[in-house]
Amino acid sequence: MRQVTVTTPEGKGADIAQLAFEVGISDVSINQVRLLTKHSEETKDHVEIETATHLAKDFVERLTAAPFFNCEQFTVTVRQPRSIISSQDVVSLTRPLVEPTSDLFEELWQFCQVTYGFVGRIYIGAILLAFGVIDFRLLFMIAGLLFIPLLPLMLGIGFSLWTRQWRLLLHAAIALVVAFALLAAGGVTVALFSQPPIRYLESTSLLTGFVISIAVGIAAGLATSDDVGRREMIGLAATAQVAIIPVWFGASAVLGFPFADAASPQQRALSLLLNVVGIVLASIGTYAALRMKGSALRVFQKSRT
Repeated sequence: MRQVTVTTPEGKGADIAQLAFEVGISDVSINQVRLLTKHSEETKDHVEIETATHLAKDFVERLTAAPFFNCEQFTVTVRQPRSIISSQDVVSLTRPLVEPTSDLFEELWQFCQVTYGFVGRIYIGAILLAFGVIDFRLLFMIAGLLFIPLLPLMLGIGFSLWTRQWRLLLHAAIALVVAFALLAAGGVTVALFSQPPIRYLESTSLLTGFVISIAVGIAAGLATSDDVGRREMIGLAATAQVAIIPVWFGASAVLGFPFADAASPQQRALSLLLNVVGIVLASIGTYAALRMKGSALRVFQKSRT
């Protein structure tokens, strides 16, 4: 469910309401508000819509593509209420798929911010993961993987490629490179206080890893476009496909590459590349199938230039 609020120039509320009716929304509220700035005051129309997720997506995309829409004069706010009690049919109202494109865009943009929290989570997770890799302690490996948010970064790359949001692409790519560097640093840190050999020797074939990554990318794309369900386990699966390898390389750079390992360093590096590509390609295909439209994000293109 979504609550969409649109603040428009005075007199434009009726045009907004007509767009809502055209996509199947039955009720629209319009009132006037006083918008104050430091040096001026003006009256604007305030349009409120409470509707199902899929109808909100269609409405927001229709609105941002309208010839009269201008991001300097219009403000669009999308919220997710816990419940809506009204005369609307509950079956249609609670339909969870597909989220508005703008919701997913801003969620991925936030996840791809390289902040102190981002650095701290990944580095601490890398240390736990490295300890598990060196001594082959499965519980430490799982604990470390839960701290490492790699999936949104790869989804951000896939989403930006499909919707042509090039600033998000750069944003996500930089965050992914930083994450890999932190993972390798975590492996180096733990290895400096450890003794060889590295006991984690498991690996999958390149084809198997790629197929698993495709499946993870599809599941992740569906999960991020849906209002319900838990995404944590999907994120764990994606991280397990990708995060272990940079940590392994960091630890091996200090302790030496294990001779008993069935996979050579070159194979592991290629596996990392294929896994990332598999998740990105699968997410692109999923977002394409769900009709995520880059045209609905032109407001972000203008506001960030």
